[in-house]
Amino acid sequence: MIITISHQKGGVGKSTISWNLAVYLSTLTKVTVIDLDVQKTVSYLHKIRDKNDFEVIDFREDKSFIEYVNSHQDTNNHIVIIDSGGFDSSMNRLAILGADKLITPVSSKFIEILGLQTYENILKEIEKTNEMKIETNVVLNNINPIVKDFEDISSFIGQSKYFNLLDSVLRQRADIANCVSEGLGITEVKKNDKAVNEFIAFVKELKIFSV
Repeated sequence: MIITISHQKGGVGKSTISWNLAVYLSTLTKVTVIDLDVQKTVSYLHKIRDKNDFEVIDFREDKSFIEYVNSHQDTNNHIVIIDSGGFDSSMNRLAILGADKLITPVSSKFIEILGLQTYENILKEIEKTNEMKIETNVVLNNINPIVKDFEDISSFIGQSKYFNLLDSVLRQRADIANCVSEGLGITEVKKNDKAVNEFIAFVKELKIFSV
């Protein structure tokens, strides 16, 4: 199975979600992360992690990337998580095209609508060129715990056939940043049950398999 975390906008939390997904899902099945982000955040975190429970790889050219993705689609015994870059490129578009599940993190700020409009246009182009339906699971991410009103962005997302807004909300929690800096995932930290429960609820809503 290919799970692509994608948004052409940087700073929305793609690498953090990719990392925490890899850490958690690797306790259930074989996991590989493809790091397409120019900052190589996941690759760096993997180097400081004191475990070899999953692998992190990258690709420099489209052909080998396509071959790898095609060979790992529609299987649950090996999950490939693609941390795509915060920019539009042929390889990032291929990551969208090859995804069995597509995830797009956004904040609740009104300005996020502008970024989603650009991303929606990219999805339209990919869909038109490849004559296939594309829908991404949008998750509200890094949300201030006191914020409860998501009307603006929810309304915009609800008008697009390309976006499915998840019920799960991933909020700002100090433990998320702290554990990542130590090469750990949030599900490995027991200090903040809220952060762990929010992330587990998010994974369950994705329906990757029964977890």
